[in-house]
Amino acid sequence: MMSEKFASSLSLYDVTHVVDLGWQHLNNGKLLSTAESAGFDVLITKDANMPYQQNLVGRSISLVIVRPKSQDLNDLMALAPDVLNLLPTLSAGDVHRVVAR
Repeated sequence: MMSEKFASSLSLYDVTHVVDLGWQHLNNGKLLSTAESAGFDVLITKDANMPYQQNLVGRSISLVIVRPKSQDLNDLMALAPDVLNLLPTLSAGDVHRVVAR
């Protein structure tokens, strides 16, 4: 689950967690469609399998997969600057991975 601290590190953008929207039980395809319908431009996830399970061709939403070194919050936070640099470059249907170095 994306922490509030990670979300606040992306404060240049309007960030909402799926739990806050009540969408935590949606499967990946329904989640993408619901997020698109709600006007979201980007979905940030740790689910590395999502692009293999869902076709993003023709979608208006982009996908950013974050892959921290561990589940530790500090490892996730270390990826925030890379995510911030990536967000303005995304186009509809893009899939990008931000991987710990």
